[in-house]
Amino acid sequence: MEERIYKPEILLKFSKQIFDKLGLNEQDSEIVSRILIETDLRGINSHGVARIPIYAKRIKLGLINPKPNVKIIKESNTSALIDADNGMGHIASYKAMKMCIDKAKKYGMGSTGVRNSNHFGINAFYSMMASAEGLIGMTFTNTSPLMAPFGGRERLLGSNPLCIAVPAGEEPDVVLDMATSVVARGKIEVAARKGMKIPEGWAIDTEGRVTVDPKQALEGALLPFGGPKGYGLAMLVDILSGVLTGSQFGPETGSLFGDLDRPQEIGHFFMAVNIENFMPLETFKQRMDSMIRRIRNSEKAKGFDRIYMPGEIEHEKTLELQKTGIPVNDKVISQLNDLAASLDISERL
Repeated sequence: MEERIYKPEILLKFSKQIFDKLGLNEQDSEIVSRILIETDLRGINSHGVARIPIYAKRIKLGLINPKPNVKIIKESNTSALIDADNGMGHIASYKAMKMCIDKAKKYGMGSTGVRNSNHFGINAFYSMMASAEGLIGMTFTNTSPLMAPFGGRERLLGSNPLCIAVPAGEEPDVVLDMATSVVARGKIEVAARKGMKIPEGWAIDTEGRVTVDPKQALEGALLPFGGPKGYGLAMLVDILSGVLTGSQFGPETGSLFGDLDRPQEIGHFFMAVNIENFMPLETFKQRMDSMIRRIRNSEKAKGFDRIYMPGEIEHEKTLELQKTGIPVNDKVISQLNDLAASLDISERL
C-alpha cells in the first residue's frame, strides 16, 4: 500500500481541527493530538492518527463523551482515584500521570488509578512523561477480552499491556512497553486477509487447540506469551487497572472496535517513583549508562550483530522520523479526509 510523508506539525494541526470539531475543548484536543503524533513518531502507526476514525465514530455514536468532567474521587498524599467521565482515555491519563509525577516529587512516590475510561493510546507516552522528569514511570491498562488464560480456551483477558520507563544519562531511557499476549490480534487479521498461515503458538481455536489457521484463531483466542508467565502478568494488569479502580475487567471490558453499542469502561493505573529517595539522580543515571553499555557491548549470539535496549528501536525511529517526516498509508489518509469533509473541515491531507 502506498504511503505519503507528513511533517509532524501538519498532522498535529489536522488532528486538532478534527477533535475541535468533534466537540473537545482546545486543551483536550491538544493533549490527544500530541499523544497520537508522538505515537506515530515512535513508529507505532497502528495507534497514531490511524486511530482517529474509530475515536470519531464512537464520539458520534455517543459512546465517548467529548467534554468530560474529569474529577478526583479519592486522594491521599501518594495516591488518587480519577473518574474519566467516559471521555477520551488520553485526557484523564495525561492528568493522572501528571498527578503521579507531582506526588512522587513531593512524597517519593505517586500512584493514580483511572476508571470509567476509554482507549488511551500507547502506555509508553505516559511512562515516559515520568522518565523525562527523572522518575521511574509505570503504566498499566486493561483491554477488551482477546486472550485465554493459560490452560483455558475462553477469552477472559485482554492483551493488557504494561510499560516501565527508566531514565538514563547519556544513553536513551530504557522503556519496556509490551503486551502480555504472544502477538497482537492485528497481525492475525493481516495473515487472514493475505491467506497466510500463522506461526504455531500464537493462538488457539474455539476448542482450545493450537492452530495455524488465522480464521480459526480469530474465532478462538490469543495465547499469553511465555504460557503461565504472560497469563499471570495479564491478570495482575487487569487487577490493577480494572479491579482496583472500580472499572470493568475480564470479559466485561468493552471493545474499541467491536462494542459499538456501549462505552468501553476500561481502567488504567499509573505510578511514578522518585529515584532521589534512594540515591542522587545523577549517580543513578551513571549506573544506568554503565549497565546499558555493559549489555550492549557484550558478546553477540550467532546471527546477531547488535543488542538493543528496551525502547531503543523506537527511540531511533523517533529521531529518524523527526527529520524525514511521518509515513501515513493511503487508506488512512482517505479515511481522515472523508472524516474532515463530514465535519466541514476545508483542509485535506
